[in-house]
Amino acid sequence: MKVDILVLNYNGRDLMKEYLPSICTAAERSAHECKVHVVDNQSKDGSIEMLRNDFDKVKLHQAPENKVLCSYNDVVKELDSEVVILLNNDIKVEPDFADYLVERFDDRDVMFTAPMLKNFDGSYNGGKSLIRAEYGVIKIFVDEKNSSRAGRTMAIATGAFRRSLFVDLGGFDDLYLPGIWEDVDLCFRGLKRGLKGEYEPRSVIWHDESTTFNREYGAKKKLCLAHRNMFLFFWKNIHDPVLIAGHILFLPLRLVYSVLRGKPELVQGFFMAIRKLPEALKKRRDGGKDKMFEKLEDRDIIL
Repeated sequence: MKVDILVLNYNGRDLMKEYLPSICTAAERSAHECKVHVVDNQSKDGSIEMLRNDFDKVKLHQAPENKVLCSYNDVVKELDSEVVILLNNDIKVEPDFADYLVERFDDRDVMFTAPMLKNFDGSYNGGKSLIRAEYGVIKIFVDEKNSSRAGRTMAIATGAFRRSLFVDLGGFDDLYLPGIWEDVDLCFRGLKRGLKGEYEPRSVIWHDESTTFNREYGAKKKLCLAHRNMFLFFWKNIHDPVLIAGHILFLPLRLVYSVLRGKPELVQGFFMAIRKLPEALKKRRDGGKDKMFEKLEDRDIIL
């Protein structure tokens, strides 16, 4: 297959200098026609100069503006590969990681494949994810118990997509900018069509988690964004009457409880989401045309 590995970068010169060589090595050793690209989001730290001097075989794409993961969309659209592997600049990979991911696309119903993510201390970081409804909200859970077993996954934070399906679904939605949950949104819309997400633990990557995001936003603001985008995901995508009823019934209690526990980020995220409610509802209406392609209901996916 033709495979493109895209690395997203924003002011990650030192990260790329350390981790990009492993990605280039994996591409060279791949049994497939595999190329490495960097999608740069307006870096100002010398990333561009370093890439041109030290990684002349890497194709550079300079995004006209920093749209975080959404900067992938236009680049992926212009490629002609069958599979795209989307990585961040804070990731080191094993030499065979790509071929294990690509292998799963022999099944024509597979839309995305997820590798095993490990922290640099060897602990499990993710890869096999479940989407659950819990007292009126939606949560993503990492299935660490079954991390050594291949199987279905509901979302990928990083991994491989069948390029044609990524493009057909419109890529990542800018509703969630500056980020978090846009990957869940894309995968969920594919799963509703009856497509598959597969977890492949033989494919191993090492993740210096959220290095750039934490630097730009900090832990507290990142948590508020995660809560905000969870609400936006629900309001945009969920149509199941039972899930909606639970959301309406339990949400006020959860908001009050979070304040009483001294954890106001859920409330802050809720009010941040309210400001974007009209946009979310418009996208909900615009997404109505996709209903004709859907084969599964919300509760077929959400546990």
